[in-house]
Amino acid sequence: MNMKTVNINKRMIMANIILLAVLNLFCINVFAQGKSAASIQLSYFKKADQSKTIVAKVKGKNEEKKFVSAPNVKVNFYVQNKKDEQLIKGVSTNMEGSAELTLPKMLPLDEDNYFTIIAKIENDPKYEDADEQVHYTDASFSIKVDPKDTGRLVTVAVTSINKKGKEVPVKGAEVSFYVQRLFGTMPAAEDFKVTTDGSGEAEFNLPKDIAGDTSGNLIIVARVEDNAQFGNLETKVNAPWAVALIPEKNPFPRALWEPKAPPILVITISTLFGGVWCTYFFMFWKLSRIKKDGKKSKVKAAV
Repeated sequence: MNMKTVNINKRMIMANIILLAVLNLFCINVFAQGKSAASIQLSYFKKADQSKTIVAKVKGKNEEKKFVSAPNVKVNFYVQNKKDEQLIKGVSTNMEGSAELTLPKMLPLDEDNYFTIIAKIENDPKYEDADEQVHYTDASFSIKVDPKDTGRLVTVAVTSINKKGKEVPVKGAEVSFYVQRLFGTMPAAEDFKVTTDGSGEAEFNLPKDIAGDTSGNLIIVARVEDNAQFGNLETKVNAPWAVALIPEKNPFPRALWEPKAPPILVITISTLFGGVWCTYFFMFWKLSRIKKDGKKSKVKAAV
């Protein structure tokens, strides 16, 4: 094989490589043009049981070019470990467009004791690739009450670990106080937000007129919400400071607006309906007698 043939073969190989690359880019662009744009919103929660949860809310553009909740979209969650991104798990969004994942207890930290969680939409058949990340440090969030305290004082403390590995108080964190109810929580008072002081503590006096269970107990919930450094923290405690709920002896009395009507109304309605049906039966009986009498008259007339 001479040099001329070798050069021709090299040129043909290079031409084929360039052609394949161009076709590949063309196919990718055509495929991407058929997909809709998507966005991810990440929220981090550390709950009262010390579990850590990450929630991704996914929205995608619909035919009207508006961002709406995107169900059945797989979101891959990663944790940053030095320069690498380690896959934790993939979770599909529910009908509200939310994907929730419980994080491992121990997460890789950087030199500043921060962890990074990344959420990605990758190779989805309907939506373009998208990603979002959050960068937080861990914090301890505790609550304490004295059941015998007539002032109903609730004290919370927020601390974190510094670069030297020491626990330090967190100053200036806004803490919200709530009371647990059957279908969620409600603010414990009109002014239910308190900021931590230099010792990392915040104090709140619970109002005296909050209803609880039959034993006078209620659950107090404290939260640090949407904090730029810690995300969302929650802690709760049971306290015997509520107004005891006295159960009614007869929760369903006989009344017009209750399941059981008053006896006089039942008797009246029954009498009216009974009278109507008695009238119907009497009319049917009379009609049948008239019919029988008519047949007898025809027989006599024929004889």
